[in-house]
Amino acid sequence: MTYVLGLTGGIAAGKTTVSDYLKKAGAVVIDADVIARTVVCPGTPGLKQIVAVFGTEILTSKGQLARQKLGNLVFADQHKLASLNRIMGPLIHAEIYRQLKVYKEKKVKLLVLAIPLLFEGGYAKYCDSVMTISSSKTLQLQRLMNRDGLTQQQAKERLEAQMSEKERNQRADIVIDNTKEVEETLSQVLKWLITNGFAEKA
Repeated sequence: MTYVLGLTGGIAAGKTTVSDYLKKAGAVVIDADVIARTVVCPGTPGLKQIVAVFGTEILTSKGQLARQKLGNLVFADQHKLASLNRIMGPLIHAEIYRQLKVYKEKKVKLLVLAIPLLFEGGYAKYCDSVMTISSSKTLQLQRLMNRDGLTQQQAKERLEAQMSEKERNQRADIVIDNTKEVEETLSQVLKWLITNGFAEKA
């Protein structure tokens, strides 16, 4: 029997840190961010649809998707963001569902669905429980600006395009506080793993 754990959280909240830790603990991780990149590789129907809507200016000289350029475009305009989500949503969903079936058939013990828009995309129904990584807006802004080289305004637009932290925390079954040191964050995750029989006490 496969236990499916949904993993979500705001942008730059620390999901990757937690998902890497769960992987090391033996979980199989289906990562929506990785899938989002593969469904828009050169030659894919996904990239063709995006170019049809947003034009060739969102491509690099090598014909790949210029992700930051597209991001700057859509996060400054709610209508464009909605158009992008209408293209990407079904493509990502189909691939996540395909992988979910494969791993359930293999009867992996712990399967993690790492999905930033888990609630918005309707993925909670596939999960036995949902864990969200909670962080402060200030920390998220700093991480976003440092990680992606964004201006404060661009980082704010990306944060504001997502579900509020309060709503996400209310809807999740497990809230992991990632406002302190990373060791403290991971100790909360380890506690959950031990409590649910996926890890043993040291």
